[in-house]
Amino acid sequence: MEEANRLRIVLKQLIENNEYLAENYRKWARVAATGGLDTVSKEIDEAGQFIQIATQKLKGALGLMEP
Repeated sequence: MEEANRLRIVLKQLIENNEYLAENYRKWARVAATGGLDTVSKEIDEAGQFIQIATQKLKGALGLMEP
């Protein structure tokens, strides 16, 4: 059971890290767009969307573990 508790902690940390990363991606996508680099901005934004998808999967996994 100790491993399950560790896994819950790790999942929570991964979710928190991903949320921070997604915000950072949005920030740099805005910077790129402001600098006229629309294609670059779009690519960064899309990468951020993948992070958000991963975060939802991690939240789902955590939800399956919690009573």
